[in-house]
Amino acid sequence: MSIISMTGFGKSESTLNGTTCVIEVRSVNSRFLEISSKIPKNFAYLENDLKAIIKDKLARGSVNLSITLGEGAVGNIPVCYNDAAVAKFVEITKAMQAKYGIAGDIKLEHILAIPEVLQFTDAGADNEAWAAHLKNELSKALDGVIAMREKEGANLAADLTKRVAHLEDVLAKIEVLDPQRIETWKVKFKERVDALMKDSEIDDVRLLQEACIMADKLDIHEEITRFHSHNKLFLDALKKGGAQGKNLGFILQEMGREANTLGTKCQSAEIAALAIELKNEIECIREQSLNIA
Repeated sequence: MSIISMTGFGKSESTLNGTTCVIEVRSVNSRFLEISSKIPKNFAYLENDLKAIIKDKLARGSVNLSITLGEGAVGNIPVCYNDAAVAKFVEITKAMQAKYGIAGDIKLEHILAIPEVLQFTDAGADNEAWAAHLKNELSKALDGVIAMREKEGANLAADLTKRVAHLEDVLAKIEVLDPQRIETWKVKFKERVDALMKDSEIDDVRLLQEACIMADKLDIHEEITRFHSHNKLFLDALKKGGAQGKNLGFILQEMGREANTLGTKCQSAEIAALAIELKNEIECIREQSLNIA
């Protein structure tokens, strides 16, 4: 199983009772699962159920759901009004006027402002059939989204694998340069000590202690070893597949930390340049990994 991208698109086109139905689902990257929807008003009561289906199939991403019936008018044009609601509104309003002596006329705009006074479906509509149909067609559209996300994920995995291989190549160059760096430091250290202590006696034990302290501060072997380990963990996560975005983000954070430490401790212009190359590549990988679920 490959890793999964957050970029995807799926579409379903169908017909029920002579009415065409088009469902489109678009997905782009996001830290969490965020769902927005544009559906006919007569199916507003299904919104939570439809979102639950999306949550069951997609882990992360900014998801947009769009449902269109017919030419886009069916379901968005009221077919009747709620007679009982209007009658009750008028009754209550007149009672309030009589009780509190409030003057004024009941106008049409007042009635139209009542929530749900306009009805977008009628008693004869087969809501149960439409509900089942929409849920089934949404699942089909989501299958298309998932297929595209998996394909995009495979492409991302191939690119990221190449980039991690580049990190390994840069680390190999650092490992070649490291022994020479230490030898150069030893020579410079001895020359500097000789110059400073030319007319003084040197405590060999203290000198050895200071040399060990400096050598420890300059040692980058641990950072290189950990970097190799992070690279392996990153590749393992890519091979494992699925929703690895957060895991990869954490590993990249650790890679960046090792690259920064390498650049700080190395005391070598050549290795410092390679450390910058590592950081640049890590940033490129980070940008790519933001698209992974």
